[in-house]
Amino acid sequence: MMRILLLLAFAALIVMPAGVSGCASLNAEKRAPLIGERIDVDGVAMHVTTAGPRDGAKPPVVLIHGASVNLRDMKIALGDALAKDRFVVMIDRPGRGYSERPENAHRLATQAALIKGAVDALGVERPVVVGQSFGGAVALRYALEYQAEMSGLVLLAPVSHEWPGGVDWHNHAATTPVLGVLFRRLIIPAYGALAGEGTVNASFAPNQAPKDYYERAGVPLLFRAGDFKANATDIVNLKNEIRGQQGRYQDLKLPVVIATGTADDTVSPEIHSKTLAAEIESAMLTLFPETGHALHHAETRAIIQLINAMPAR
Repeated sequence: MMRILLLLAFAALIVMPAGVSGCASLNAEKRAPLIGERIDVDGVAMHVTTAGPRDGAKPPVVLIHGASVNLRDMKIALGDALAKDRFVVMIDRPGRGYSERPENAHRLATQAALIKGAVDALGVERPVVVGQSFGGAVALRYALEYQAEMSGLVLLAPVSHEWPGGVDWHNHAATTPVLGVLFRRLIIPAYGALAGEGTVNASFAPNQAPKDYYERAGVPLLFRAGDFKANATDIVNLKNEIRGQQGRYQDLKLPVVIATGTADDTVSPEIHSKTLAAEIESAMLTLFPETGHALHHAETRAIIQLINAMPAR
């Protein structure tokens, strides 16, 4: 009898996390369904949505989202507005939203290559590439590899240089073997249901989040086990990836716009944007007073003006 009880307990330990995680994933995907198409890039399905006229006079724009969000974040902040007079490509980074996660996808070069592959598959030529936060690090790598095929680069509160300290504990917990599985499948779905929406305002401080942002941006997708692991793996490996590229920024010769909020306590303007602007000869730096990390939402109109005012290549 004891052996049977132990077997049942062991089975429950295996089945329960899968059930909890599966229900959370189904609920998240019902609330934030796929809104674009999946494009095959070297065997990896990349989720992309596009908007705007393809024959517009202005260069097309590629929007790369940051950590803990998906393409919807950039769509509601910039994509819908930019699409009024130019073609806009919005894409889920590998393992985020509805894009697949290949091996070594934590590498910035891998993410840049997959995004470039999707852009090429769409027939988009010489885009302006816009990246926010972690997406800024990816956009920088995109430019380092493909600047000859770009019209310009726009970086919004980008992560660009090595910083002191580490990353939040939950990112390490989520990537730990064995216990990480239980953490992602039991703790994270519960946290998302109970406190996920409450964390949004904190991430926008000192500014306010847009109305209904949690649902409109599809934030519940983050609390799926696979999405959370991909996000945590990206963050845990970011500093090492940055070390590998931060000595090359002086090689960038294309038009570059850098914008950041002076009240950003997530990605230091001093360590990243200001240092980066000093290293890139062609860079133009804009600082937004009393603005936090989510400046693409807080200063949408001004960011669009910066994109539109980029000098011709």
